Amino acid sequence: MNKEMLDKIILGIDYGEARIGLAFGRNGFVSPLTAVTARNEMTAIHEIIRVALENRVDFFVVGLPLGYDHRETLQSNKVRLFSKRLKVLSRKPVEFVDEYNSSNEGLENALEEGVNKKARHTTDQYSAGVILKTFYESS
Repeated sequence: MNKEMLDKIILGIDYGEARIGLAFGRNGFVSPLTAVTARNEMTAIHEIIRVALENRVDFFVVGLPLGYDHRETLQSNKVRLFSKRLKVLSRKPVEFVDEYNSSNEGLENALEEGVNKKARHTTDQYSAGVILKTFYESS
């Protein structure tokens, strides 16, 4: 892992049209945080910026949904547009990582953590954690 990455505080983001999962990363360790509602994108962006400021986040890592052939999709374009708005308003860098299978891995992680059946529909923060883990592994 890149030594300069170790000291950075990263906010991992799993973008979804209903909810946006958030997870913290530092020193290669990942901690799922929460999910914010995405019904109003600007409200969600402001909430993410608030979390970033309160926790002195250095940059964002956003999961980019790619097709099975590793090409960008319609959803990839939505994620890039959201990320551009986040970058401009927060004035913080945004990195992308392929989010392939992050939702399934996030659900598995939630099960391992003992998340009850009723709460499993909100595992977006675990998916954000998987995205950060992938970022660390590829750095």
